[in-house]
Amino acid sequence: MKENEINACNAFIEILQKIKGVAYDIVDYPEENNRNTQDVEAILAPKCDNGQSPKIAVEHTIVEAHNNQMLYVDQLHDIEKEIGQRCQGKLPTGYCFALILPPPLIVGMSRKSREQFVKEISDWIPDAARPLTTDRWSSCLYNGHKVSLWCVGSSLELNGTMGLVSARPEEAKKEREDRFRRAIEEKLPKLMKYKDNGYSTALLLEDISFSHANPKADWKDLIPNQYHSEFLSKIDYVVIFISNKKKMIVGSLWKEESQLYAEIPENRRFSCRR
Repeated sequence: MKENEINACNAFIEILQKIKGVAYDIVDYPEENNRNTQDVEAILAPKCDNGQSPKIAVEHTIVEAHNNQMLYVDQLHDIEKEIGQRCQGKLPTGYCFALILPPPLIVGMSRKSREQFVKEISDWIPDAARPLTTDRWSSCLYNGHKVSLWCVGSSLELNGTMGLVSARPEEAKKEREDRFRRAIEEKLPKLMKYKDNGYSTALLLEDISFSHANPKADWKDLIPNQYHSEFLSKIDYVVIFISNKKKMIVGSLWKEESQLYAEIPENRRFSCRR
């Protein structure tokens, strides 16, 4: 299992301890052991409760704000470092700045194209930054995409520097909902098989888009129509984690056995250490 998957499982174990008073361990990794079949990622078992609590089959998935969000953010970090080095000492010292680059411009950019982009934008930034004051913008078109430089304001620690801010596509809400639905569609059949074999089931949704911390009453719009009844009857726990750099920050318990929360209560929101 990957680092974020392990972190999500361990964060879920912490939540189980708080709501059930039962300590669990990861005892099996079916997906890794059964390469020829579609299987769940982990099995949790109580450390010691005399067989009173069933084992839990766990599936984890990432919910992005838009297609290729993770790739986009990773590439932004690389570009930010390169542009920051080129612009060092060339920006007004009374303000700090942020460069906003749209996903379609960045994702899939070849090494050669990126080198050219970094050079040309780095040449543009100092002149664009010079007349800006707090909350003012300057924009240009690059290969048909709008690139914006934002004067964030004044900060003693950050003045004279520039960071990159991720941008969302125009159809952000639709793309988010599509990604959420696909996550359910891909993971639910695996969990259904284990539910039918006597396991409890858990779906851990790692939301790196910061968009679904509380689905509220819109859940039916987020679940594929053919899975409405299965979602209610075959999944015992659904936890929506907000994560940053592969670590779970907050876990919201959206579904708890037969209870699906239209509004997740405060006592079902948990700070995470994983």
